[in-house]
Amino acid sequence: MSEFYLGIDVGTGGCRVGIYDDTGKPLAFKDSPLESYYPKSGWVEQDVDEWWQALVSSVRGAVEKAGIRPEEVAGIGYDVTSASLVAVDAELRPLRRSIMWADVRASEQAQRGAAIDHWARLYNGGGKDAPSAEWFLYKAVWLKENEPQVWADSAWLLDAPDWLGLRLTGEAVINITSAALKMHHNNDYGGFPLDFYEQVGAEGLMAKMPSQVRALGERLGGLSAAAAEELGLPAGIPVGVGTIDAEAGMIGMDVMAPGKMALITGSSNPLLAQSAEPIFAPGLVGAHTDALLPGQYTVEASQSATGSVMRWFLQTAAQDLLAAAKNGGPSAWDVLNEQSKDLPPGSEGLLVTEYFQGNRSPYSDPLVRGTFTGLDLHHRREHLYRAIQEATCYGLEANLRTLREHGLQPDSIIACGGALSSPSWMQMHADVTGVDIVITEVQDGPTLGSAMMGAVAAGRFADLREAAAAMVHEAHVYRPDAARHQEYRFWVEQYLQLYPALKDIQHKVHHHLAD
Repeated sequence: MSEFYLGIDVGTGGCRVGIYDDTGKPLAFKDSPLESYYPKSGWVEQDVDEWWQALVSSVRGAVEKAGIRPEEVAGIGYDVTSASLVAVDAELRPLRRSIMWADVRASEQAQRGAAIDHWARLYNGGGKDAPSAEWFLYKAVWLKENEPQVWADSAWLLDAPDWLGLRLTGEAVINITSAALKMHHNNDYGGFPLDFYEQVGAEGLMAKMPSQVRALGERLGGLSAAAAEELGLPAGIPVGVGTIDAEAGMIGMDVMAPGKMALITGSSNPLLAQSAEPIFAPGLVGAHTDALLPGQYTVEASQSATGSVMRWFLQTAAQDLLAAAKNGGPSAWDVLNEQSKDLPPGSEGLLVTEYFQGNRSPYSDPLVRGTFTGLDLHHRREHLYRAIQEATCYGLEANLRTLREHGLQPDSIIACGGALSSPSWMQMHADVTGVDIVITEVQDGPTLGSAMMGAVAAGRFADLREAAAAMVHEAHVYRPDAARHQEYRFWVEQYLQLYPALKDIQHKVHHHLAD
């Protein structure tokens, strides 16, 4: 009987499932959309039950499209957005919508952590940057202080990947990536900083979290009978310990050794690298101990809002194009790419900052917001579209500069995710940064990485490195155009001046609105 591996990727915009053979060849994909809710400025929530419904639809649809028997699924892996807090009761029923990764309501709790001198703060720019309000710990404290009944009724407070692992197998663990990246866990210092937790107001949190921290791809357990029935799969299929969606992308692109760098394009754009030594510096998140593989450190410099800004723009300013696409016309992307293709670097004087949900790197500022500057009456919709694309590339270059300052100099960046559907946008990434952008055969890094974790859990491969050697293959390289790179240097410098020029104003506006 043939054996195939199922990779689950629950992202912000939807649940995507891919089915692969052991060479990394994809058989089928199935997407099911997810809706986000924005109750207040800086707040983002999703319905946890909708996650599961989307997963059921995607798994059943992928198996059907692949034309395989359910019994041929030999292993399952998964990834989900992280620092997406899930509160459930003893029956695993959600007590509220998930407080999503991009939600920055816990700014006050994060600032409380900033005042504490502790090794837990090393991950935040060596202790010099403010902790991110996005992180799981601070959201949990916010919940305790602002929704005490939900806190009291919670049997489990889980990061989203660990909720999914529990839902699939009945086994409750914390994956090492979520622990290190979002909970201040550091194996070099003994694990969780329990005294730090108490100082920020998280007394009692550990009693609501799983007691075990597990490595990626380890066998978590077999698919439970209840989950199997809903998903249309046999019970007992090995399920590997899953991870955060960005780190699944790293695995799916074989960025698992020092010297490589990954760009995971999506609603946000994490830029990730592996280091043999811990690196702690302002503007960087990490280096997170053992977060991907034991004995290595994961360094992150990421943009909080990229694809989500583009989605906002299309839904706000291009509804006609979206409607036409639904009726059989070309996609909104194709239309706007065509209309903007001849615009010069800088979009004829229009600059955007993409901080629509704050800035994660290099400023670690949850209060700053996005801006358009340089608008005049000759600008049209395609100028705004192109300027948003350029802003995501300028933000990438800003983060690359921080990484370069600390010895991480990539020869190339391996990219995956939604932006790959626009070749002109990917070329722009190369032109702005002056770095080769490498695309692998499977452009959906997270589902492949998750399938690889499932293959390891099933015993097909000894570890993730062996799985990558068999399943990850390079396909294309976008090389920078030297002339356009030179032109973009001016616009990058102007972009970099916008944050210091505007942050005080935007902070005052935030506090005014909060009063």
